[in-house]
Amino acid sequence: MRTLIAYAGKTGNTAKCARKLAIHLNQVTLVDLNAEVVNPKDFDAVIVASPVYSHKFERSVGSFLKKYQEILQTKPFAAFVTMVEYDSFTKVIKKEIANFGGEVNNLTPFNWHDKIIAKSMIKLESKKHPIEFLPEAEKQFVAQLNKVEWI
Repeated sequence: MRTLIAYAGKTGNTAKCARKLAIHLNQVTLVDLNAEVVNPKDFDAVIVASPVYSHKFERSVGSFLKKYQEILQTKPFAAFVTMVEYDSFTKVIKKEIANFGGEVNNLTPFNWHDKIIAKSMIKLESKKHPIEFLPEAEKQFVAQLNKVEWI
């Protein structure tokens, strides 16, 4: 099955998770939606990945989903996010989707306003749990894909 993993992000965390996931799948094409244009019609299945900033997906991911909604509805489709604010996960995500967690390793790509929000969120969340990628997240995601005979 030719699978597209379409992702975007500012810091490289979502790309890192997409690459880790791709190792477990066959015939995968990775596409950074901030740098490339891709049409999902050329693939048998699609996985979309996005960080969540201020309760929103990366803009290019939202645009991709909106533009290709009709095509995506005809294919096996899965999604995951990278985010460190675990409590908000169920508020942001209304459907079945996986959270791979997240790291904070570089705030340089953010504007001043987003940096202030990120720093305050990091301070708050680090009191609740470690700020890190969730162990085994990609393997659990692949196990869910296997349940629906994705692979």
